[in-house]
Amino acid sequence: MSKQHLDALRSIPYFKSLDEAAFAEVVKHCAIREYGAQELIMGHTDLTFDVLFLLEGQARVSIYSADGQRVGFRDVAAGTIVGELSALDSQPRSASVECVERCVAAVMRQPHFHAAIANHPQFTMAVLKHLTGQVRVLTTRIFEFSTMAVRQRLRAELLRLAEAAARDKEQAVLSPAPKHAEFAARISTHREAVSREFAWLEAQGYVLKDGRALKIPSLERLRDLVHAEWQ
Repeated sequence: MSKQHLDALRSIPYFKSLDEAAFAEVVKHCAIREYGAQELIMGHTDLTFDVLFLLEGQARVSIYSADGQRVGFRDVAAGTIVGELSALDSQPRSASVECVERCVAAVMRQPHFHAAIANHPQFTMAVLKHLTGQVRVLTTRIFEFSTMAVRQRLRAELLRLAEAAARDKEQAVLSPAPKHAEFAARISTHREAVSREFAWLEAQGYVLKDGRALKIPSLERLRDLVHAEWQ
């Protein structure tokens, strides 16, 4: 494994707190693999149990209905683990993971993943924090789907993406921004409804288009809009 890949692994939560001996023991069981844009990393219901730690690129977690409609769950970027559920319970993959762009991942086989969890408490805690975070995200989404109209769900999703991109600043740029069809897949609606809502947001100055990028000039103003809908 190259120094570049070792440094990338060292920087992510699952490996960051391991001492040098533990780190060397765990990463020797990782193999580096590259994936092309639009390539399928793992398919929904596949009986595969490897775990991947994404080191470069961006991938998308989705399920497709029988008629081809895509339900989007989350985008994953460098530093993220995928495939951990099937590795833990040996059940079929719960969703598909596809590359949005070229990706590089460290692949760990299921037995080695189990061994890392059993032998290294810091690694275990990082996995548990990740799983807890996913439960919280899904709880929020169920609440939104159950109680909010499409415009409210879109604004809440846009705010989440903007806050993640802003990195503690009060402005954000999504570049490249998800397409309207992607927003629709995330919030369980159709592209036309998303386009109508974005036209309103742009007219009111909440978002600004800049080529493939989407600028949010004031996170505070967008937060106020979202929170007003909850009251």
